[in-house]
Amino acid sequence: MANFQVGDFVWAKMTGYPYWPGKVAEPDKDVKKPSKKVEMFFIRFYGTGDYAWTKADLVHDYAEQKQKYAIGKAKGFLEAVRQIDHAVERRAKGLPDTSDEESEEESEGSDDQPLAKKAKHEKSSSATASGTPPKKRRKSAKKSLPTREEVHVSSVDNLNLTEPCVSPDTTADADSTTSIVAKDVIPTDKKIGFLGLGIMGIPMAMNLIKSGHDVTVWNRNQNKCKQLLSAGAKEGTSPADVVQQCDITFSCVSDSTAVRDLVIGNSGVLQGITSGKGYVEMSTVDNDTIKEISEAISMRGGRFLEAPVSGSKKAAETGQLVILAAGDRSLYMDGYSCFEAMGKKTFFLGELGCGANTKLIVNMLTGTFMASLAEGLSLAEKAGLDQYTLLDVLNLSAISCPLVQTKGSAILEGHFPANFPLKHQQKDLRLALQMGEVLEQPLHVAGAANELYKRTKAIGFGDRDMSCVYRAVNA
Repeated sequence: MANFQVGDFVWAKMTGYPYWPGKVAEPDKDVKKPSKKVEMFFIRFYGTGDYAWTKADLVHDYAEQKQKYAIGKAKGFLEAVRQIDHAVERRAKGLPDTSDEESEEESEGSDDQPLAKKAKHEKSSSATASGTPPKKRRKSAKKSLPTREEVHVSSVDNLNLTEPCVSPDTTADADSTTSIVAKDVIPTDKKIGFLGLGIMGIPMAMNLIKSGHDVTVWNRNQNKCKQLLSAGAKEGTSPADVVQQCDITFSCVSDSTAVRDLVIGNSGVLQGITSGKGYVEMSTVDNDTIKEISEAISMRGGRFLEAPVSGSKKAAETGQLVILAAGDRSLYMDGYSCFEAMGKKTFFLGELGCGANTKLIVNMLTGTFMASLAEGLSLAEKAGLDQYTLLDVLNLSAISCPLVQTKGSAILEGHFPANFPLKHQQKDLRLALQMGEVLEQPLHVAGAANELYKRTKAIGFGDRDMSCVYRAVNA
């Protein structure tokens, strides 16, 4: 068995995929080594940004085995071979391999961190290597069926855009959330602040700017402000500065710790709150955190509203989020044009805490269903069924929904853009389980799903999309 060193070029294989060109590397600090009593190497795969701990018997010298394994014809595979050959050539000339640096730059410059584009063609490559003819798949199975939103797009041109906007008090009309409606938002004359420019925050703030709102933004990483400043936003020097400049300030950050730090930390929101100032928390956090922050804001004379959102990055970009507001009714009315700009539907749910609890239940159901979908597709593979055909069946069945269409396709194509990071889904499952504990409500299915997401996060996929749970299921 070869004794590889960090930097060696190799062929390595992950479960369910053919051999792929890679390089032995030092593992990331947050990636735990599996507790298996076999020799393993940490491999970074070329052309994908993917990585994995791989058993030593599934790792082979690149140059020695190139003739055997470099047989794929898929575009992604050929690109990976091109990249490793380029790295080999540079090393032969005494030049450094810059592929790691390029990978790091890409991950810093984008919230999307796709895994390998290992679509069904990889399994065809694997079958060819073993001498077994690959199965033919129907081309139409690659494409997910259109959502109801896409079906209704053609009707947008026929809308009467002179009709008045829907009143905030008519939010019980759930049917209006099923189709894309051309927006005619009349922006409030109040100055709007936005704190937290991550995967969701940037497109949400951008929609506020595009709809004519006067927006001031802040983010810990100032580089993320550039796109919004170019679109017309102003930049605050701190959370306190933004709150002082604005009438209503929105926040969207990752978790309870980030929420508390933003509000009570150095130069935090509390230092800018004065009588009448409005603060809207759109992060997904637990009920206790919401009530703690609300009390702190109220003691300074401010108004507080929780408004967590349901929807992924794509929904944020298209202004199609579902907003779950609760708390100060007057602040809800004052900021309603902002909700119109960011979402397709806004619910006012009453007392503080109702928004957080509703959002956690929604995300709990999403997470458990995603885990079930991953298990179903994995079981189909083990049973020798065509996964694309199964996905077609699901998309024509009673459980057809955008999650099956988009996440199912992502799994089969091996492409996982981080629309909703897996670590955030696991956090929401944990918070939902805590809610169940307090209310003495058993949550058997959610508990099992949470363990699966914890496992996926432990093997290094926390920053990737939640659909990466398939990697733990199919290991």
